Amino acid sequence: MPAFDVRVIEPHEYDSWDHFVTASRQGSIFHTSHWCETISAAYAPARPLIVGCFENKALVGGCVALERERFGMRTAVTPLLSPYCGFVLDTSVGEKISDAISHEHAVLETISRFLIDNYSYINLVLAPHLHDIRPLQQAGYLITPRFTYQLNLRLSPEEHWQRFDGNARRQIKKAQREAFELCERLPPAEAYKLFANTFVRHGESCPVSPELFGAVVEHKALDGYREVIAAWDGDKLVGFVVLLHFSKTVYYALAANDAEYLPRGVSSLLVWEIVKQFSGREWDTFDFVGANTPSIARFKENFNPKLQLYFQVERYSSAILKLGKEVFERLRSEGWRG
Repeated sequence: MPAFDVRVIEPHEYDSWDHFVTASRQGSIFHTSHWCETISAAYAPARPLIVGCFENKALVGGCVALERERFGMRTAVTPLLSPYCGFVLDTSVGEKISDAISHEHAVLETISRFLIDNYSYINLVLAPHLHDIRPLQQAGYLITPRFTYQLNLRLSPEEHWQRFDGNARRQIKKAQREAFELCERLPPAEAYKLFANTFVRHGESCPVSPELFGAVVEHKALDGYREVIAAWDGDKLVGFVVLLHFSKTVYYALAANDAEYLPRGVSSLLVWEIVKQFSGREWDTFDFVGANTPSIARFKENFNPKLQLYFQVERYSSAILKLGKEVFERLRSEGWRG
């Protein structure tokens, strides 16, 4: 195995890290220092962690996670509002396929060992395009397949319109007759209330704090990567999407709609606005960041997207820890508050 050096990336190395993430097939905005800076204050004293794997002083891989303490144990997990995190690899190494695979396996094994040695519990939702996770499987990680929907933004808006399901087109036309105002204006407090009400309607409490939500909507670190489309009916906010774009991909980062306006097509109208603004330009992919909740997946299916596989990986340092977490989650799901 090649000689690697695995360590935490220092702030003065963030530019090099972000350049590496941009070049990697697995790299997303959620792997960058910009995202880590955005969510950092909302998670204190927990902290976003960037681990780099170096070979001959050059970055060849890395991992992003939230480092937090739970019940006296160090954990490395996926932060809320981060659809993807975890491992990022240099996909340009080696002229032969066999050389590239061997090198990627060695890097993945090395970073994985670093996490296992330092964290009692690991739970990472990996980005698409990390397909070969055999080293993680062999290291004892539990592997769960997950799915997202993606649209090909290289097509023109007109081509997309023809591909949309008839119901999506009808909903868009219905919303267009309503003459909603579409703009970038998004007061964070009003937007958060709309977002939190989505969970309330399903009998749940919102897991996302106002501070974390506000950071994604307003933090300056994302200014060059964020676009907002909000729908207003007079002075009432009735729907919005917050998009994050990075390296030819546009991510559906945040979205919410007033329940009263869902039958009036506002959610479909917002997706159509995304397609009109970003397709047929320099962007390759629109990522709906999820197709795992059946009711939400059915809505997204109306736009004729492609299904994309990705993985969640989880590892416990002991069977006792795994049992304890399962018991805790069962009690929480049954309404126990301690």
